[in-house]
This record gives sequence, structure tokens and C-alpha cells, in this order.
Amino acid sequence: MKRDLISILDVKDEIDILLDRAMDLKAKQKAGQAERSLDKKVLGMIFEKPSLRTRVSFEIGMYHLGGTGLYLSPNEIQVGKRESVYDVAKVISRYVDGIMYRAFDYRIMKELAEHADVPVINGLDDLEHPCQILADLLTVKEQKGSLKGLKMVYLGDGNNVCNSLLLGCAAVGMHMVAACPEGYEPNAEILAKAKALGTERGCTIEHMTDPKAAVTNADVIYTDTWVSMGEEAEKEKRNQVFPPFQVNDELVALAKPDYVFLHCLPAHRNEEVTDSVIDSPNSRVFDEAENRMWAEMAVMDLFMK
Repeated sequence: MKRDLISILDVKDEIDILLDRAMDLKAKQKAGQAERSLDKKVLGMIFEKPSLRTRVSFEIGMYHLGGTGLYLSPNEIQVGKRESVYDVAKVISRYVDGIMYRAFDYRIMKELAEHADVPVINGLDDLEHPCQILADLLTVKEQKGSLKGLKMVYLGDGNNVCNSLLLGCAAVGMHMVAACPEGYEPNAEILAKAKALGTERGCTIEHMTDPKAAVTNADVIYTDTWVSMGEEAEKEKRNQVFPPFQVNDELVALAKPDYVFLHCLPAHRNEEVTDSVIDSPNSRVFDEAENRMWAEMAVMDLFMK
């Protein structure tokens, strides 16, 4: 029976397995002992939103695993517009062994997965970004050795990255605080699910509006752009609300000295994060970007092999 990765909850009991597999694939590739577990398989990559990291990481990841990534641009497939979601799912399933979909709408993501006959992997939608969070957790695990009991602090917009991060941290037993301005909180239903899962797995999941209180004694500090793709009309308003949540030297001084800084990129330097932080020895943003590929390779290996 085929499986889909739409929410990080779809692998909530397998995150450690995926992270270990990602580290194994990474080590073997760098040692010249690459695995070809997806030999001659094809991943169809449907993009509604453009992305440097998502396209390159999935396409090269499939190449490393012995397969092929097929890029389908927004002009080539207009899911649910030029053709019904059902028809797109059924047709593309006849050609490929898996689908990566980078979408605007979570509802369309769910519908495509429901009708596809091959695994569907969420490359981003407006509610979650599960592959990014697997890369984030992989980066922290590489730096800290383990995840359980660490304190993750996210500052900024309660967006899709924040939503998946809440669920991912809860699943692996990491404490997490989402510090977001009023009116920009994470999804309430996801926050409730994350709190319940955290209680089950021995960690606390919180939301607050005080960034200084949030980052005190943090092991990991994470931020994202204040204005996501499709929200450009809100830029002026958001740029008035978010400055207190900027990750700068004053704020990170409240964290543990060996804190790790993460950002899913692209970054708007000296807006959500200052150059002094993103370029500091604590920053692991480029390790994190590389780890998108290794985490996604582990996902594809599990779901498509």
C-alpha cells in the first residue's frame, strides 16, 4: 500500500529512522560509496511555487539514488485549473514512481495525494513544510548529537514552517516555543496537536508573544522571512509589526552560548536576521540547506523503494 508524506505527522514515529538513514546516505555518498536504491525510478516534481533548494535538492537527490527527477513548471501543469486534480493525479501516476508537489493550497495537496496511485511528497504548501523540518532536525542532531530535551525557539510569522516545526519537535521530544506577534500565531489546530503530542512524548510546546522570554536558554534559534511568497501585499504592514522579533546580537545573547541558528532560506538579511547572526560561528544555515537533499533522499528511499 502506497504512503504519502503530506504532514510531518505522517512520519511522527519514524523521524529518528529517517534522520539516521539520511546521515547514512550522506556519509556513503561523501565516501564514494553511493547507494542506488531508486535505480531507474522517476520522481515527477510539480511546482506551483518556484524554489532553488526544493528543485535542486530533490532532482540531485534522485540522481544520487540512481533515479531521475522530472521538473514540471507552473505553466505545464495547472493542477485543478486547466485540468481536474483527479485527472492530473491519475495521468501522472501512469508515468512516474512518485510525485513531489510544491503547492499553494493544502487542500489541493490532500486531494492530489488521495487520487494518486504513487507516493506523494509534500514539497511545501500553505499549511506545512515537512521535508524542511526533517532537514532542520537532521542539522540539529548533527550538531548536538541528540534531540530529546533540547529547546527550540522559532521567532516570527506562524507560517507553514512554524506549523511543521511544532509537530516535528513534539514528535522527537524537543521543547519548543513559537514566539509570534499577535495576529500571526501558528495554526491553532496544529498547535493543539503539537501540545498533545508533546505531553505524550515528554516535552513542552508553547506559543508566546515575548521574543526575549522565548529565547532565554535556547539551544536552537530559528527564523523565517516575515513576508512569504504570495503575501507581498502585506509587506508594509508586516514590516511594522515584526521588528521586535528580529534575530540580532542582543536577542541571541539570551540563548545558550553554543546555540545553533537556523533559517530555511531565502533570508532577507538585516530584516528577520542580522548579518552578524546569520554569518556567525553559531549559524548552520548552509549545512541546513545541504541537509534538505539528504533528508529528502531518506524520504524518497522509504516511500518509493
